Amino acid sequence: MTRALRSLACIALLALVAAACARPGSSAAGSTTPLDLYGANPSLAEVQALLGDSNWWPGPPSFGVRPLDVTSVPMAQKFHVTSRFAHIGTAEMLEIEYALWNSASAATTSLTAIQTAFGTSVTGPKVGDQVLYYGQSTQGAAPFGTLTFVRIGASVTTIILTQKDAYPAVAKLGKIASKVTSRLRDVLNGKVHASPLPTSDAAMLPPPGPDLTLLGSMKLPVEAFIVMSGSASPDALAGILHAAGADTIVFGDYALDNDTRMEVRAGLFNFGSSQQASGWIDALRGSSIPDQSGIATFYDNGSGQYFSLFTVGTKAAMLVCRSAASGEAASRACESPLSRVAPAWQLSLTG
Repeated sequence: MTRALRSLACIALLALVAAACARPGSSAAGSTTPLDLYGANPSLAEVQALLGDSNWWPGPPSFGVRPLDVTSVPMAQKFHVTSRFAHIGTAEMLEIEYALWNSASAATTSLTAIQTAFGTSVTGPKVGDQVLYYGQSTQGAAPFGTLTFVRIGASVTTIILTQKDAYPAVAKLGKIASKVTSRLRDVLNGKVHASPLPTSDAAMLPPPGPDLTLLGSMKLPVEAFIVMSGSASPDALAGILHAAGADTIVFGDYALDNDTRMEVRAGLFNFGSSQQASGWIDALRGSSIPDQSGIATFYDNGSGQYFSLFTVGTKAAMLVCRSAASGEAASRACESPLSRVAPAWQLSLTG
């Protein structure tokens, strides 16, 4: 998402924080988990069909579960889950956020706050219980931004799409909103539940400790890592990874305990050989020199993120510490925790 569109979304969030923080409301969709909400997402094939190009790739999700960025989340919001898709070869992005509120009335209040912040919605197709459509020009190579807000019961789905050529027709936005929310009622009614990460895969993530709080975990296609890393040659990189046997990653999303504005992502790759794993990590770390344990930790000025990388046999592990706020660089609070978590994770994988 462009920084300008994220700023607009933040304006709406601040407005609804003020409107909803004092309304805890009654419990709604009590059995729904953050992973269930993630499971409401359209498939990659559906996104590619909707947007008309197979070059739309998935990015890593973020689980907006307390304590992550706790001071910015309205008290009446239970949690939210954000999924991202990037149009490879362009600056175009699709971002989907499913937010679950304590009650339908709290969700409705949030829509009212958004209307107050953004003004009159463009008239468009009816989707869900309520829908709002907005367009906003932004800077950058995908300057045509749209925001669609859909309320279904106690949930509010935010869909942000940026395009390089022109604004999409409102009818197209309605079609996208319908597909994005098509499984949401079944999720909220408890008819659909996502399967948790298998125990054997969960054991591959960083061991529990005093530095990180786990928010969500899953297995992702390796393309999600490529989008996350901002690679300059995504197609070539995907080909190399698949040829090396690294088709998927085990992914964990965490809050940094000493600064909950920071989000930590953990990714574990399994290569066909230890040489392939080492070669991959060497390429990622660039000029950063690993310590005596083979762990390379560094700050990347381009992305504003901290990285920690190492290998154990055929496994390659990566930690990324980033700000939960779009466009903000990671704080130095990331440094000490990464210096402890990486060796502990390396030891657990060795055992």
